[in-house]
Amino acid sequence: MRVRTVISALLAASIALPLTGCFGLPGLDDVADQAEDFASQAQELADTLSDVDWGKVCRLVVRDAQTGEIIREVTDQTEIENTFEPFSEESGLAEEPDADAEYVFELWEPETQKLGQSADDLEEYKGLEVTTYEGSPVVGLEVSPIGLKLYLTSQAAADALRALAR
Repeated sequence: MRVRTVISALLAASIALPLTGCFGLPGLDDVADQAEDFASQAQELADTLSDVDWGKVCRLVVRDAQTGEIIREVTDQTEIENTFEPFSEESGLAEEPDADAEYVFELWEPETQKLGQSADDLEEYKGLEVTTYEGSPVVGLEVSPIGLKLYLTSQAAADALRALAR
């Protein structure tokens, strides 16, 4: 009886697979496209993190994620570099955690000076926003100018960020 059940289930699955679009389920092409998009986003984030010149970060603003209150503002470049150093060794993507957001870290950078623009007219922009989550090793990263948001699992990075916030 079990063999007939297994064969029936396999037959039903093989018939249903080409019809997945009819039932609102993602087809193989959709799954492949989603995987390609995800890989592209991961590569874009890795490129962005590797391109960050931590020495050019003007300041790091640490906020309480629940209240938005500024906890600390860091301008010491060495402290900023040391805090974000664990990210250079991370590539493990994760899902958004179920935990509440704990701290938000805003990295502010100077605007690139354009031809004919006075150095006095340069402004800062938020280039990266990093979020820690209560009791979680997952860290959320959002490249603010383009809205790309991904999550990494890194206990070392989460701990370094939390230490900066306290």
